[in-house]
Amino acid sequence: MILIIDNGSQYTHLIKRNCRELGFDADMIYSKAPLEKLNEFLEEGVVKIILSGGPSSVYSEAPNLSSDICNRIKESKLKTPLLGICYGHQMIAHIWGAKVAKGASAEYGLSEIDIEELDERGEILFKGVPKKIRAWGSHFDEVKDIPDGFVKLAHSESCKIEAMVHQSMPIFSTQFHPEVWHTEHGEDIIRNFLEF
Repeated sequence: MILIIDNGSQYTHLIKRNCRELGFDADMIYSKAPLEKLNEFLEEGVVKIILSGGPSSVYSEAPNLSSDICNRIKESKLKTPLLGICYGHQMIAHIWGAKVAKGASAEYGLSEIDIEELDERGEILFKGVPKKIRAWGSHFDEVKDIPDGFVKLAHSESCKIEAMVHQSMPIFSTQFHPEVWHTEHGEDIIRNFLEF
């Protein structure tokens, strides 16, 4: 089962729909739900976790289930592969010690994303995806620098860290929204995470 942590994004239901259309059972839990509820899901055998986007700042809303998941993985108490989207991307960076702050301009709409030269780990998320795609962004804050242990996978003119991957842990994240149909090859990106 794929567990989606809902951080309040208007697009979270699209993540669940993408998972199901790709043949994966998925369930959602709100980020402010009791910790006991999260533990129940984990005991049932969650194979992958996705942190959705959301309107809040990682500084004002934590602690929540997204920060709890990130801390457990960072401390090696949980080995489940993780994908962070938008707020989820920012939470991963924040928990691993990177700065998250307001971008030069709020990003709402399509941006051209440039995929970096990728090694084997980067190819996990962007396998079969062209070097340039148009993707949907919806955020005020952004990750300002790469956290220790991570590698940048993509950038845009307005955001220098559009995607990243941990060098050894199965942790991936994107600032843009692959679940939104406007994002070119978004379904491929989600499929790559679900199938690796």
